Amino acid sequence: MNNVDNQPYSAIVRGDIETVKRSIANGKDIHRITANDKWTYLHYAFKSVTRKTPPVSIQYLIDQGLDVNAIDSYGYTPLIYAVRQRNVEGIRLLLENGADKMIEHQDADGISALRMAFDRMPIPYEVVKVLLEYGANPDEKDDGCSVRELIHKIAGVDPKIIELVSHY
Repeated sequence: MNNVDNQPYSAIVRGDIETVKRSIANGKDIHRITANDKWTYLHYAFKSVTRKTPPVSIQYLIDQGLDVNAIDSYGYTPLIYAVRQRNVEGIRLLLENGADKMIEHQDADGISALRMAFDRMPIPYEVVKVLLEYGANPDEKDDGCSVRELIHKIAGVDPKIIELVSHY
């Protein structure tokens, strides 16, 4: 796990804050940044694409002062990982706590948080909605194509998403 302690990480993804607190009390550094990937526990909280980290864990990490705008060695912020995880509550918490400043940030491949929402089907309506509500620009070009253009190129995009994007 790239030198991140397994115990706090496992507790974070389960929402077991008491175990996280005990780990910190026993000397685990919740502010640790991994050497190779430059990941914080906030990046790790959104690592899984199959299991959503509970909001209580995300809020706890934010309350501990973890940087919601930390950029890892791939150019990803926790917001981009949260979008990839399709964790609407996590996205909202990050945006409410300062990640809105990075909503247009693009990773090393030129992908923004909004564009990441379109990485696999079905496209998550609620994720797209919250990003747009917080100011994501559907006309921003990522890899030469805007989200507004992309939704007409991808087969099977839900008409509700096309309608949603048309309002921004």
